[in-house]
Amino acid sequence: MEKKIQTSAEPIVMRKRIGSTVYEVNAYFNPETKERLEDKILRMLKNDLTSRQNCATMKVPQTVRLSERSSA
Repeated sequence: MEKKIQTSAEPIVMRKRIGSTVYEVNAYFNPETKERLEDKILRMLKNDLTSRQNCATMKVPQTVRLSERSSA
């Protein structure tokens, strides 16, 4: 039995403040999709890992020093 997921025309809105800038992301989902969100994320991760097989490996850990003004 296929489970129907209720969707709305309204996007999911996410806001994140970084420093003095506020970023807003609107996420829309296709109600006609056949792929679950979990399956899509796994597929994207698998594709990313597959495409990185020929990349060089970082041997020395890299660190980032945040400025004193950073909100993190």
